[in-house]
Amino acid sequence: MHRVLGLALLIAALGLLAGCNSGTIAVINATPLVGVVPLVISYDGAGSTSPSGISTYTWDFGTDDPEVHAETGTYTYDHAGTYMLRLTVRGVDGSTSTTTVTVRVDPAMWITDANLNKVYKLDMQGNEIDSFALPFTEPHGITVGEVGGKTWLFVACKNGGNQRILRIDPATGNVIQNYSAPAQSPLNLTYQAEMQKQLWHVDALSRKLYRLNPPDMQVYDAYGQSYFKATSPQVGNLPFLWEPQGLDWTPAANAAGYLWYFEGQNRMLYKIKIIPGYDIQSNTQLQVIGDPVNIPIFSASAIDMYDGKLWVVDVDTHAIIEVDPASGVLTGNRITGFPGAAPAGLEIQH
Repeated sequence: MHRVLGLALLIAALGLLAGCNSGTIAVINATPLVGVVPLVISYDGAGSTSPSGISTYTWDFGTDDPEVHAETGTYTYDHAGTYMLRLTVRGVDGSTSTTTVTVRVDPAMWITDANLNKVYKLDMQGNEIDSFALPFTEPHGITVGEVGGKTWLFVACKNGGNQRILRIDPATGNVIQNYSAPAQSPLNLTYQAEMQKQLWHVDALSRKLYRLNPPDMQVYDAYGQSYFKATSPQVGNLPFLWEPQGLDWTPAANAAGYLWYFEGQNRMLYKIKIIPGYDIQSNTQLQVIGDPVNIPIFSASAIDMYDGKLWVVDVDTHAIIEVDPASGVLTGNRITGFPGAAPAGLEIQH
């Protein structure tokens, strides 16, 4: 009896093994596998085979997006990183096969040129990927943000005194909307991507930080020098909002994140905590935390935080320079040779 049962189990096991090795083979053909964000890939599983024929294709893109069941298609990676693209095919006989390829998505660097009235998209080596001219003049601040579930570029332009903030399709360069910017000398922009999604903007003439609603550029709050002197002892009698040369936002766990402000008068980098109100229209509080850090770059026009480091546009040397934000020490990494005549804005999309 035991011998018969053992033989039956062996036959069943051999049958399962035969099903797993039935000749079903998953094959991925995907291009490109390396590029800058946003990276659109074409994927194709038509090369997959099975003696019984393929019944289903299942694609997993290595993101939080749902699986797709199709032989071919396209997919957009909206964030930099390394992803595993996985295809599982099932034969009509129930056998399956899985294969994977690696997709690498690199950051993209956006800069504005205030003299040429252009926006450039670069890779992290400074090579030009794309560019487009703007219908408004003197573009300065640039950031990547979201409205209506889609990613946009926002660009602040002085425009000869008719100051504008533009919402631009990053794929075509088309200006979708343009809005009046608060105050008269718009400079840096940054997008807060968590909790209350909003734009932050600094103006050189009014010397204020503005909190804006991205869909319509409604001003919710404005913060001047007197506000910070009341909330932040570190500012004291130091120059603050005297000569704005940079603004960026970074996330923080279970918080609204931080603003990083670069003061050109004394070349100090300030870290500002965002304390949100109960909704987007209620007052948000700002408070400088820690001591400012001296950044030894005299002709800065913009900053951006990426991968724990500060990148600074240095106009005089026509370079984008990496700095340790904790110490102010230059790391030695710099990007040069990029196009344009007067770099004014910086955004690293990742």
